[in-house]
Amino acid sequence: MNSGNLVVSVIIPVYNAEKYLSECIESALNQTYKEIEVIAINDGSTDNSLKILEQYSDRIKVISKPNGGTSSALNLGIKCMKGERFKWLSADDVLYPNAIEELIFEAKKLENKKIILYSNYDIINSKGEIIKQFIEPNYDELSSFDFNAMLLDHHVGNGTTSLIHKSILDKYGIFDESIGFAEDYELWLRFCLIYGCRLHLVPKILAKYRVHETQLTQSKIGESLEKAEKIRQMILEKIDPNEREKYKIVLKKIKKAKPLPVKIRHTLRDSILRVLPKSISYNILKIYFQKIKKDN
Repeated sequence: MNSGNLVVSVIIPVYNAEKYLSECIESALNQTYKEIEVIAINDGSTDNSLKILEQYSDRIKVISKPNGGTSSALNLGIKCMKGERFKWLSADDVLYPNAIEELIFEAKKLENKKIILYSNYDIINSKGEIIKQFIEPNYDELSSFDFNAMLLDHHVGNGTTSLIHKSILDKYGIFDESIGFAEDYELWLRFCLIYGCRLHLVPKILAKYRVHETQLTQSKIGESLEKAEKIRQMILEKIDPNEREKYKIVLKKIKKAKPLPVKIRHTLRDSILRVLPKSISYNILKIYFQKIKKDN
């Protein structure tokens, strides 16, 4: 690696990802931006993931640990990384060849270490077929307060498209391992609301995000919604009370301004979670969101 350029550390948390792992690793190694290191954290896989990783051991760093979840795998990778920028890549996702080059170009242009970059992405199925493009709403022109209010209302940015300067992880903390999944949402909210960081959209499609039945976010949709709400409340409790009240007022306005079909959908979703037992409501929501994705 040429130390004259910014080194990017691509960290891949791996748990039972044998079906998609080679494609993921190849996408990281075949970047047009060459100043990278790839670190794969085998998080206690019980399939052939470790054997696949060992096939790349001359080109990537492989670290094995007992299973502890995505946050623990990412944190171990962050502690071992040598790069100035942290690039998360999920083991079932794929980077387009120009992904890191585009993110670094924008990072150099902005010259602000407290900005977390993210991009648009294609959604692919288990066969790798593109089923949808996900174009993120562009909030780059919003004030920090208004952006934070949007972030409190809904998750912004896909972790696998993100690029983060190592210095803010050193200053403000790494992933909260007690959160479980939705660890990226907690990090975004903590960094933005408490430490004055900001997410910035690079309006290009730079990755393929894979959806499939065994994916954690697909199998635990109901639990994800409840966890997101707990994370919001947890972060709000840590900020100044006056600021907290301002956010609550704006959040009500945001919810009120949503289109009627969205309001109906959210009311139905919240009612299902509130009224029915979790064993039933989680399955209903899983089927419901799968139908929405197909219809869209």
